[in-house]
Parts: sequence; structure tokens; C-alpha cells
Amino acid sequence: MRWKVLAGAVVALAWLAPAVPAAANEPAQIGLSQACELARPMSYPDLEPLLDVDVDAMTDGEVRVKVNQVLSASKDIYALVTVAAQDALDGRKEGPEKDTRDFLTSVAQSRWYTDVRLLTNQTMAAGGPAVKEAANKVLGDDTIAAMLGYLNEGQHAARAQDYRDLVTEAKRTGGPEVGKAATTALAGTFEDLRVFLCSGWRAAHNKDQAAVTPSPKPTPTPAQTVTPGGPTLPVTGSNTMVLLIVGASLVVCGAAGVVLARRRRA
Repeated sequence: MRWKVLAGAVVALAWLAPAVPAAANEPAQIGLSQACELARPMSYPDLEPLLDVDVDAMTDGEVRVKVNQVLSASKDIYALVTVAAQDALDGRKEGPEKDTRDFLTSVAQSRWYTDVRLLTNQTMAAGGPAVKEAANKVLGDDTIAAMLGYLNEGQHAARAQDYRDLVTEAKRTGGPEVGKAATTALAGTFEDLRVFLCSGWRAAHNKDQAAVTPSPKPTPTPAQTVTPGGPTLPVTGSNTMVLLIVGASLVVCGAAGVVLARRRRA
């Protein structure tokens, strides 16, 4: 019976205890770190004007110039096109003249399609819900024009929506300083949202944490009592003298008893 009574008391106290407020979410919990990993918006060139040529009507020199133009436009953006263009100029398969013509006729178009599709998949993997939805839509269309339009425009509009949602979530779950900084970012530009997610949120969060975490107080050192005139010897009273006299008497009596006992034996 006793344990039942104790259990009932514990349940009653749990109902009466005040609820503990939930702590503000950390950046990783609402995806803020992903926003900082993404680079600033970049432009993806349209290679169609360079590739839409009549190769048969061009001289070998003109073909080589065109391949170099494609290489220059693709460098650091379209990896597969860049490699294929350089291989064609080097004539790695059937010589420079044949390889450069084949590149402009078919190879460049297929490599460009693969590059654009890979880039679209990369943005989808690193993006939020709005980016994933937009990327899935153009991947379903499966044309270079649709994917290129997404890379240059659609993904930025979708990412802005994802950033806005993240800042709104940070404002909802954060403290006063986070709420203030988030409100300012929401009233600003795309770059203001990005800066808040990459650095402003953390700075404001640290301020909120410092406000709720009291700094440790130094432990007071107990004051030492100093006796005027320096240290003194311990004071002995009358009780101490009595004990000394009694102890000495017992020693003398014991010694006398030992002497008498030896004489009687002798």
C-alpha cells in the first residue's frame, strides 16, 4: 500500500509542477548550416549560339576557333564540356581536325546536357523544399533549355523562399536578439537573408545565451583574524599544572614500588 500512496503523490506533484519552456533550436536543427554551404548565385552560360553552326561549311581553322570559344565559355562551369573540348583540340582520338569537327557536331551537345543535369541534381541535393520542388519539375521536363532556365533563375527564386522560411523559423524559435535580427533580415534583400543565416543568427543567438546564463560569482575569501603584537604561545591554566604534578607522583611511586619488590626478593 505504501508504494501506491507514494506513486500517487509523485503523479500529483508532476501535474502541479510548472512546464519547462522548450529551448531555442540550434542552427543544425532547422537547416541553417546548409544555407552557408551554398555559394553565391552564379551565371550558367548558354552554349547553344556557339554550337548552332554549320560545321561542314567551316574551315579547319574556323572549327578550331569555335572549339576554343566553347572551351573558354565552359571552363570552371561545365566540367565534361571542358574536358571534351580540350581533348578535341589535342586530337586524342583521330587527330585535331576530325576530333574538333566531331566535338561541334555531337560531342559538345551531349556533354553539355549531362553537365546541366548534374548541376541541377546538385542544387536539389543541397537545397530546401522549394528548391527540390523546382528542380524536380525541370528534371521531369528533361531539356537543356528548362534546366538552364532553372539554374539561372528558377533555383534563385526557390532558394530565396527556402531562406525566408528558415529565417522565419529562426525568429519563431530564437530569443529576443535572434528575433530582432531575423525581423531586419526578412525586411531586406536576398543577400540580407543569406548573411543572417550564415553569421547573423549565430551572433544573435550567442547574445541571447549570454543574457540567460548568469556569470559565476567569485567565492569570497574568509578574512583572517590577526592578533595584535604577532603570534602568542598557548596559554596553560591551573588544570594543566595539576595534571603534571599527579603524573610525576605516579611515576615516582611506581619506581619506588619496583625497588622495594627487588629488595624483598633478595
